[in-house]
Amino acid sequence: MKNYTNVLDLRNYTCPDSIFFLRKKFRNMKKKEIILLLSYDPSIKRDIPIFCNFMNHKIIEIYTEKEPYKYILQK
Repeated sequence: MKNYTNVLDLRNYTCPDSIFFLRKKFRNMKKKEIILLLSYDPSIKRDIPIFCNFMNHKIIEIYTEKEPYKYILQK
């Protein structure tokens, strides 16, 4: 996996905190920027797609076979 300028390490957080921090991070990003999100929280598997759909962000790739879960998202 390549190096990402925007990385959000949420391994020490669970929902709803993780969604709160993701939303805050997206606010400071420019349109089309990419972010790598890391998490151990199994509920994020459900919450990230819902959040991205609601906020019109794009899911580029999802890696949930092993922890930490990795999501590559685009604002």
